[in-house]
Amino acid sequence: MSDAKTKKPASGGAASGGAASVGAGESRRFSGRANVVVGTLLLVAIAMMANYLAFRHYRRWDWTTEGSFTLSERTETVLRDLDGDVDIYLVMSAAEGNYQDLRELLERYRAISQRVVLHFVDPDRSPAEYQLVRERFHLGNAMLASGAVGSDVAVVLVAGERQWEITRDDLVTFDFDAYAEDGETVIDVRSEQALTGGILEVTSGRETKVCLTTGHGEWSLEGGGERSLGGLQNEMRRENLELDVIETRGRSELPADCDVIYVVGPEQAFSAEEAALFRDHLHRGGNLFLALDPVLERGDVAPTGLEEMLRELGVRVDRSVVLELDSARMPPSNPNPIGPFLVMDYAEHPITESFAATAIPMVVSMARSVRLTDEDRGTVLLRTSENSFAEMDVPELVASGEPHRDDSDLSGPVSLAVALEIERTDHGVIALDGDADDAEADDADGEDADGEDARGRLVVVGDSDFLSSGFVSSTEVVNYEVASAMLGWLTQRQALIAIPPRRMAAVPMNLTEDDVTFIAFRVVVLIPLAAIFLGIAVWWNRRS
Repeated sequence: MSDAKTKKPASGGAASGGAASVGAGESRRFSGRANVVVGTLLLVAIAMMANYLAFRHYRRWDWTTEGSFTLSERTETVLRDLDGDVDIYLVMSAAEGNYQDLRELLERYRAISQRVVLHFVDPDRSPAEYQLVRERFHLGNAMLASGAVGSDVAVVLVAGERQWEITRDDLVTFDFDAYAEDGETVIDVRSEQALTGGILEVTSGRETKVCLTTGHGEWSLEGGGERSLGGLQNEMRRENLELDVIETRGRSELPADCDVIYVVGPEQAFSAEEAALFRDHLHRGGNLFLALDPVLERGDVAPTGLEEMLRELGVRVDRSVVLELDSARMPPSNPNPIGPFLVMDYAEHPITESFAATAIPMVVSMARSVRLTDEDRGTVLLRTSENSFAEMDVPELVASGEPHRDDSDLSGPVSLAVALEIERTDHGVIALDGDADDAEADDADGEDADGEDARGRLVVVGDSDFLSSGFVSSTEVVNYEVASAMLGWLTQRQALIAIPPRRMAAVPMNLTEDDVTFIAFRVVVLIPLAAIFLGIAVWWNRRS
């Protein structure tokens, strides 16, 4: 009995301990479930907070080597200034090579401004939708992945009643010459230039009007010869710019609707009356661009007829020829000190500051020196190297055919271009520094506090060849970008400050037979084996 009595409590204790262990197990399971639920809720809460912060503080990063998707300040300015919606239709097949890059670029446009409304219409995947878009905007057939040939339109921009089309050639060009030299094909990606120019085209109110003088042997908009501005004209039209030709002879004043007057490469001198027209135009707050080559006549540089007018404003256009002796700035195929040669030294000025940062050169040929009589009254925009000089005795240079520097010549760096602001006063006009602090007092339209134009703007360049179609369209230099920036400063259109093209090197991949075998082994054998091993490890872990 005693033994049984003594065992009974032991049995009861065991039962009590079993119940306690069962309760503890249930408690642990409940606690585990609670932890899972709480952890899940916390994970969901963190994800929601991250999405909310991402929505409120939207950012995108560009990890490409060339910064292919980093928008320029010019583009960001244009996008932030939008006061209405711009619909952008990407009518390309996703199978096309640059589709993803272009789509990523458009997403970055939308990230800057919610005024940008994107529409992605794939002709292959959504032929019915594309058909509607094609008929609405009067497009031809797209260049489909299947090989169908039709319209080369890749993007359509629409704002209100205005429409602008961008072709595939506007987006990307290839420089095949570079391939033969160093094994690389240079891809010039002009997508940002084309898109931003298109946005300007459909959103700008009145077109900026550029008036080119004629009648003195100036460069022409017609024809495709050496002195044709056809390439510049094509680029300007994409920037919502209107070009017109005007005569200066016999006028009492220059047209008031010209936002800027261009004088490009005259071969005959202007009369004193015509020079007075330019001076009066500046007095009234007009803008003037002069590209004045050294024109040789009887072995010397011929006068332009504008020297006295410019000297009154503090600009000296020398009857000289600039010679660049730095071999690194001359093409190896044609090492001529007269040109063409590269210019890499830019001033700290709104026109040139972006090029000073990138150090991408521009090219000039057969240039003259253009100086300021007082450095405080303007800004020198472009300079040659220290190894250059300006030959002031041109007849001697023509007679000898060889550069010979003496004390009468201008030592390098030689000034090639200047920019000034012209302010009207009671005593006439004075020239001010092109980026002077007091210039900020004027509003974006160049008006003073009384609403009247107070200042004209003047840019003088000692060369016109930098505007030739070959240099303007080249992917190796920034001639058009510099010309566009000059025009933007003259007309006070900040959106015309340059967008450097994105240039990428497409390096060909040369695979040997061993390389192909190794890649095939990794794809066919190693990757499947790794997946199988990972699956077995997960299965074994669950069984344990």
